Amino acid sequence: MQHRSRSRAGFTLIELLVVIAIIAVLIGLLLPAVQKVREASSNTSCKNNLHQIGLAAHTYADGNNGTFPIGSNVSRNAQYPPGVSPSGWQSPPPDSGPWTGVLVYLLPYIEQGNLANLVPRSYTDLNTTQGAWAYSTPPYDLNSGVPAAYVNYTGYPKFADTKIKTFECPSDNPYASDNNGAAVIDAYYLQGSTGSVYIDFVWNVPGFGREIGASNYIGCAGYGAGIPSAGSTAAKYKGVYAANSPTRIVAIGDGSSNTIGFGEVASGTYDMGAGFGSQLFRLTWMGAGSMPTGWGLPAATGHPWQFSSRHGGNINFAFCDGSVRSIKSTANFSAYVAASGANDGVVIDASALGN
Repeated sequence: MQHRSRSRAGFTLIELLVVIAIIAVLIGLLLPAVQKVREASSNTSCKNNLHQIGLAAHTYADGNNGTFPIGSNVSRNAQYPPGVSPSGWQSPPPDSGPWTGVLVYLLPYIEQGNLANLVPRSYTDLNTTQGAWAYSTPPYDLNSGVPAAYVNYTGYPKFADTKIKTFECPSDNPYASDNNGAAVIDAYYLQGSTGSVYIDFVWNVPGFGREIGASNYIGCAGYGAGIPSAGSTAAKYKGVYAANSPTRIVAIGDGSSNTIGFGEVASGTYDMGAGFGSQLFRLTWMGAGSMPTGWGLPAATGHPWQFSSRHGGNINFAFCDGSVRSIKSTANFSAYVAASGANDGVVIDASALGN
């Protein structure tokens, strides 16, 4: 007589549910670790970007008599095509363009020589008559679908659409478009005529403006004029990358290792004021000029008036010697301001910055 045994194949429903539950628990345990590793990698990439920018500034200085580039090119003689720039909102001289930011001067030194060759000399020469880079090149956007008072009149060179990885932090999403009619900041500098911080932005409407290449990095202007109750503080804590103010390395009295050169700025949603309301904003590499430190400590989220990041309260900065360090959003404000000034004579304790 032959005996046959029958083996069971597969799982019961209960066993399958148990396996699924175990897998779900494991995923739940591993996900935070994966996210932490991913952010650590993004943070490292961000620091590397700033390191490359810092080294590029030194390479620029090597070829320019030991002088760093200006923070922003603000012409006193800017001109616009007839009928293009409407009166009433475009800044008159001495602050009328071209608003070319410091990063443009560094393009040849971050392996972007071909792009640098597309930038006309009129955008980078001091005392130029070039109008604002975002409002001087046809075709012009004269109907943005916004109220007449806020029509862009934007017309910019298409090479400004180039996306440059070295200028973008992997932890941010500077091209997010979840806010209709968002603001793209095309100029950021300390306004010489009034001593105030000047920010210009264009409406980021579909098909015109949204393509402009982003930046998460900007030069440091120091404490900054125009800050409430600034007084003589602005002059004492002047930074390296002020508008129209080339600074020689040997003129940094506090030492290049103690002075901030560049910092990061995360995109985000913020009330842009002047009736514009809450807007998504981001910087452009063409107009990323110089940001002051006087409006407050670095922010742990996107902020248009302060250095900011998405690194959990750690904001990365490239110092003028090319080194990269993080400053916490909870740092000592006085130490932070002192680090932004080039000749304030204040000795900085690294622990006061959160290092």
